[in-house]
Amino acid sequence: MLSTEISESKYVRTLLLGVVMTFAILDHTRMFFHYWNTNPTDLEHTTAFLFFTRFISHYFAPALFFLVGIQLYLSGLSYTKKQYAFRLLRQGIVLLFIELFINNFLYTFDPYYRTIGLFILGLLGISFICLAGLHYLKRDILLVVSLSIIGLHNLLDTVLLEDHSLLSFVWYILHQQKFIPVDNQVYIINYTLLPWLAVLLLGYFFGHYYGPKSARIHRKKILIYAGWFSLCLFFVVRSINIYADPKPWTIQENDLFTVLSFFDLTKYPASLAYLGVTMGPIFLFLAYAEDLQNKYTSFFYTFGKKPLFIYLVSTFLIHAVAMLVLWLNGTSPLSMVITPTSYNSNSELHSYGYSLPIVYGIWLAFILLFWMILNIYLTICRRSRLKIFK
Repeated sequence: MLSTEISESKYVRTLLLGVVMTFAILDHTRMFFHYWNTNPTDLEHTTAFLFFTRFISHYFAPALFFLVGIQLYLSGLSYTKKQYAFRLLRQGIVLLFIELFINNFLYTFDPYYRTIGLFILGLLGISFICLAGLHYLKRDILLVVSLSIIGLHNLLDTVLLEDHSLLSFVWYILHQQKFIPVDNQVYIINYTLLPWLAVLLLGYFFGHYYGPKSARIHRKKILIYAGWFSLCLFFVVRSINIYADPKPWTIQENDLFTVLSFFDLTKYPASLAYLGVTMGPIFLFLAYAEDLQNKYTSFFYTFGKKPLFIYLVSTFLIHAVAMLVLWLNGTSPLSMVITPTSYNSNSELHSYGYSLPIVYGIWLAFILLFWMILNIYLTICRRSRLKIFK
């Protein structure tokens, strides 16, 4: 019975990761195929459909960091504290390498690396490195650290630096989204450490409830409480409109856009309101979906089994197909090599892009393609004895 519960809890975590992975693929498809350089949360120019397309992708990062935190706790049960610290350090460095040298190239196709960004994989790697030291602390202390950061880090929103000093660079990584142009180079920091490390630590704390001695009914009760508390907290603090997000909501020209303003939240850095509205449904999904195992869920489950592989492969193929489409339309495919000048008004990409219904059709085609690629890759992994496929 115990092994069955562990299997079900692992299934729902993988299922959730697969679902949000399809959301991330949708967002990447939008980036490369919708009208170029469109801000989907700019209420003066967006549509409800476009806003929703961006909003659902918000669930990817919180789910990823939380689920990785759970898995890191469970993996650590097989090691001594010292052994696991070195393992986390090694994995963190590998993720940073993948971010800087592989993922950055897949986003830009620029062999000169004129755009270097710290995105989700790199920040995940830094979080691993931090956890290498923090995992020596007791779980209860980690919970206090996590919740304190989530609840209080918006007090730092007014601390905004502008220079390029080492101290400023450290601050940008900690809590300030920043674009740093240097000659023909641009450095981008999107994901900031404080809120995302806190989500990882929260997942690490919850890992105990997925361990071999944890009862499912107890785990479900805690997840339900956490889910509804997160959602209630979001609606309360967002309604008050004083704290929890640096972007206050405002009354718009109609009720629909007032609602959009209410849900127009800050992801960089992830605000308390943002984490409340995303983590709430994540908790509730984990609580209620453990029994969902059928042919429909198995489709999404596949996307959660090899997340790093499909994240990198999907980024490459989406970008490559966008380059091919550009060429078929009579525009130089080299225009899809993303450089700092790609966002200028005289860029060939300025007139490029497709309507959202077409983008969704392309996304569905990609989802089917990636599902087939994943099944082939999973077959190779099962049959291969090479460690890299395990």
